[in-house]
Amino acid sequence: MNRYICLLLLAVTANLFAQETDQKWKNSSSSIPDSLIKVSKNVYMIKPRGAAGNIIVYESKNGFILVDDQSEELEPKVSKLINSISDKPIFYILNTHFHYDHVDGNKAFGKKGVKIIAHDNLRKRLLADQLISPPTNIIQKAYPFEALPYITFSDSLTLHEIDEEIKLFYVKNAHTDTDSFIEFKNENVYHTGDVFVRYGFPFMDEKNGGNILGIIKAVDDLIKRTNDSTKIIPGHGPISNKKDLIVYRDNLQLIVNRIQEGMSNNLTAKQIEQNNPVRGINWNNQFFVTSQIYQMLISTQK
Repeated sequence: MNRYICLLLLAVTANLFAQETDQKWKNSSSSIPDSLIKVSKNVYMIKPRGAAGNIIVYESKNGFILVDDQSEELEPKVSKLINSISDKPIFYILNTHFHYDHVDGNKAFGKKGVKIIAHDNLRKRLLADQLISPPTNIIQKAYPFEALPYITFSDSLTLHEIDEEIKLFYVKNAHTDTDSFIEFKNENVYHTGDVFVRYGFPFMDEKNGGNILGIIKAVDDLIKRTNDSTKIIPGHGPISNKKDLIVYRDNLQLIVNRIQEGMSNNLTAKQIEQNNPVRGINWNNQFFVTSQIYQMLISTQK
């Protein structure tokens, strides 16, 4: 009976924490700036004040294409900002990954008939309830049909606009198992979703396929694709460039190297943690957990 009560209390506590985290996100994402940031000739960025993800707005000859769409409640504000550019319709939304702070707006835009494009795995994730990894522990409820991707792909997909070639390419097991980088070739702009972020050490949704080695590999590949003029929109944070990518990749690799060095010296995760693998890196490390990286590295050795 005591064991049952303890398990029940743990479940209740976890549920309350998840509800609190979800409410904090809704509160912090309740407002967005009242202006657009121009990134290039035909690309704009909507950067939220709160925790929601960055949106790309691309203006084509016939209408708009968005990358991610924040929250359902913010759709009127997002649409108003886009209408300040033109009264052209929104005809596609491209999702970078399945987390609600990037795709919850699917529910509102989908009802309006906007077609959504994403990776096969993203649609699969949205079809059912998903538990997002600690420390959030949020249960993301299954999405209604109209909020699901209408077009999906397995490896890559190219949209051929009149003056632009937009390419979505799958990034395997990085932030999640649903990630895509999205390139606007002629504009020389990328949206990375949460594979690349500017708030510090990235959140890895391990329960849903996230892995630090996948993030490093993905960023390495993106560095090779970009040049010094490339504008990079991270999942969260300001407009970035290739140098920012390199710093991000180097910091992640340094952390991995330090943990691997400890493992080669037969140190436990606790002992490695005491050596502070993130020392000297000027980051917000709220999502960094030594034991998580330690176990990921062990798994790759099996």
